[in-house]
Amino acid sequence: MENNLKEKTARGVKWGFIDNIAGTGIIAVVNLVLARILSPREFGLMGMTAIFITLSSYLVDSGFSAALTRRKNIGEKDLNTAFYFNLLTAAALYLALYFTAPLISGFFGQPVLTGVIRILGLSLIVTALCLVQRVVLTRKIDFRTQAMASVVSSVLSGALSIWMALSGYGVWSLVVLQLSRLGFITLILWVCSGWMPSFLFSLRSLREMFSFGGRMLLTAVISTLWSEIYGFVIGKVYAPSVLGQYSRADKFRNMVTSNISTVMQRVTYPVLAMISDEKERQGRAYRKILRTTVLISFTAVLGLAAISESFVLTLIGEQWIPAVGYLRIMCLSGLFIPLMICSSNIINADGRSDVTLYLEIFKTVLAVFPVLAGIFFSIEALLWTTVAVSAAAYYAYAAVVSRMFGYSVWQQLRDIAPFFAVSAVMASVVFCFSFLPLPQWSVLLIQLAAGAAVVVFSYEFIYRNEEYSEAKAAVLNVFRKSK
Repeated sequence: MENNLKEKTARGVKWGFIDNIAGTGIIAVVNLVLARILSPREFGLMGMTAIFITLSSYLVDSGFSAALTRRKNIGEKDLNTAFYFNLLTAAALYLALYFTAPLISGFFGQPVLTGVIRILGLSLIVTALCLVQRVVLTRKIDFRTQAMASVVSSVLSGALSIWMALSGYGVWSLVVLQLSRLGFITLILWVCSGWMPSFLFSLRSLREMFSFGGRMLLTAVISTLWSEIYGFVIGKVYAPSVLGQYSRADKFRNMVTSNISTVMQRVTYPVLAMISDEKERQGRAYRKILRTTVLISFTAVLGLAAISESFVLTLIGEQWIPAVGYLRIMCLSGLFIPLMICSSNIINADGRSDVTLYLEIFKTVLAVFPVLAGIFFSIEALLWTTVAVSAAAYYAYAAVVSRMFGYSVWQQLRDIAPFFAVSAVMASVVFCFSFLPLPQWSVLLIQLAAGAAVVVFSYEFIYRNEEYSEAKAAVLNVFRKSK
């Protein structure tokens, strides 16, 4: 059984990364193209809507996805109850957004936001239509179907949005990118998941899902407030173009941190939930998940910080130069995001969503300090304060994991330290090449090659570990199959 679970997890991780690298990667490329066509102002306008749309999306889910995934056995009543509740919640939230859109646009002093929010708000209903289909596939650890849906939808929506941007539609090309991608994904998942709703509803099932999912919902809402409040403050205090620069740097940072965290969370959560009754086994599995996550995320995040100038200038041009400085600082706070998500993952899998709720409240309270720094000083002050706040928040998460699972903070830091050391050395070497008097695209290629060489050399000859060997074997296996 252990080997079977390990194989399922490995397949899930592989297809999860294919989803994020191919599907989300395509969207990232589309955004790069759009960043060359559009101005920072258009991206800033979208950033002003982020907190409202993201919060509403979590309210639509209501924590039911996590509740359904964690439960040992679920029936048709459970799935249908979640489906209809999510759909009704989405409709109510859309109406709320529709009628408050003029107030939001007035708050930011941007009249165009009224129409943007009203159209973009339709994404809530589209999201509600595919939540249960995702749960069905996730419980089967079937991320292959989800990856294929993501890739196809990304290509179609990306092509449509680029055509609109070239045709002069401005911010609406960004709206259509987000809305059409969700629409295509929903359509594909309905066709491929094999699940269709029927006329069933159970109040008992609803109460049971809320007992766990309700805390997950509050946790997600508070987490969203923590992550989106900075953009909200910047959008109010500074010009839309400044928020656009911040949002672009945030997107680049999240391209690494959120994608890695999302893959590991989606794949490992059902695995950790399956073995929640076996504490020792669950602890071993978590330690391996943490080390694997750190291996990948630290390499990527510190590498991105080192290449930020050549990366930004090569891909989206000189109009985005202010985003370079923002990105370097944000990568430092980004080191802690995968660590906190790993911690919350095992806590939730153990059924203690109340604990993650308290942790998110603590983290959100700490966000007051960066907000004040941004209002009274500068965006740079906000970002540096966020680094300190993120480190303090991670320590709280690690302390809870230590108490619940006997995996002490010292042991966690000791497991993390070698990977951080390798990544820091790599980033230092890579950064030195940024001073070469060459075209930025040449500098970027040299930096990528140097970074890869340092990482491979370090893990092959200096710090050999099981996580790197397994990751290398998985990559080589993909190449063998592709031949």
